[in-house]
Amino acid sequence: MSSTEWDVVVAGASIAGNSAARRLAEEGCRVVVIEDDLEVGTPEKCGGLVSLESLEQMGIPPSSRIISDNMLSAIFASHGGEVLELDARKVGVVALKRRELDKAVAKYAASEGARYELGSKVQAFEEKGDAVEVSASTGRYRAKYLIDARGVSIYNGLKPGGLLSAVQYECTLPDLKRGRVEVVLDKEVSEEYFAWVIPLDDSSARVGIAGRGPGLQTWLEGYIAGRGGQAIKRTFASIVVGGPLDRFVYGRRILAGDAAGQSKPTTGGGIFSGGVGGMMAGSAVAEAVRQGNQKPLQGYEREWRGQFQKDFDTQLAIRRLYEDLSNEELDSLFSILIREKAAEHLKDGSFDYHALDLAKMLGAKGLLDSLLVLGGSYRRIRSLVDLVR
Repeated sequence: MSSTEWDVVVAGASIAGNSAARRLAEEGCRVVVIEDDLEVGTPEKCGGLVSLESLEQMGIPPSSRIISDNMLSAIFASHGGEVLELDARKVGVVALKRRELDKAVAKYAASEGARYELGSKVQAFEEKGDAVEVSASTGRYRAKYLIDARGVSIYNGLKPGGLLSAVQYECTLPDLKRGRVEVVLDKEVSEEYFAWVIPLDDSSARVGIAGRGPGLQTWLEGYIAGRGGQAIKRTFASIVVGGPLDRFVYGRRILAGDAAGQSKPTTGGGIFSGGVGGMMAGSAVAEAVRQGNQKPLQGYEREWRGQFQKDFDTQLAIRRLYEDLSNEELDSLFSILIREKAAEHLKDGSFDYHALDLAKMLGAKGLLDSLLVLGGSYRRIRSLVDLVR
């Protein structure tokens, strides 16, 4: 039976949960992390692309222990065969060993005094007076606050419809080009999303696709086989693309990471925005513990939205536009972007803030006027442009 008196219980050893626990422990709080898996970072559920700048902001030193490879370029292919290639050498994007990243942050938290209870599932929680009582399979925990970082299951209960199903295989690919991310857009396969290839070394990659259609796994297996590849690991998960929740704080329960919708609506990636969310939540809760009241908790939500909300609003607009486009319109869009050399404006772009990249592209001479010739897409593109101005 575990100790029942804590300052904070963190539910979920996600990147957000571990980041929150680390910050809380650094601030001197008594914190316990309850994780239902037997290993931190298991299962790996994302493509694992992140910028070096974001790792620095999260206080995670880049090393070969957590980085598989540096990304040098990215190609985007449309259904009709149009290909847009981006030079990513100055952007500073790397493919992570995601499990090792989560473990690294957990080790930082544990070294500062955070306690980890693995193989323990949160079953219920109840706010009672000035405390939260959490029931888990390893016992009952009483704390001043609960940081809930249990991911998509929590988000889906509060904002249904904001998830997509994802299938990702780690596989061998004999025709792989090291350091080149590949993105395949085909509305016949997925109206909502795209397929991706993220190299891990000379011959292996994470290959996946997401959407709401029934044939994602069949398509993925055919795609890998068509390139002469072979799967060595399969992962099935849900990704958050519906944007942040309207609120992150529910009394003494504070949401962070995927649970709060702090994942990019365009890609579902939440390592940076969710990890920073965990850090911000940890700082606010630590201050609430010190002050003995809940006033600092609202600062967490304001701080996160101040850094990410505008960019996420733009990403949601991009997602709505993308879902509305046909394959034919996508081919036309690709032709315009290629003709106007839009990719040149993204050589020193930002992997973490997509609105900045969009603004740079729309600043290319002639590009905006060219985009507006997309017939029925005029209204949608015009609205998107107004959003980033």
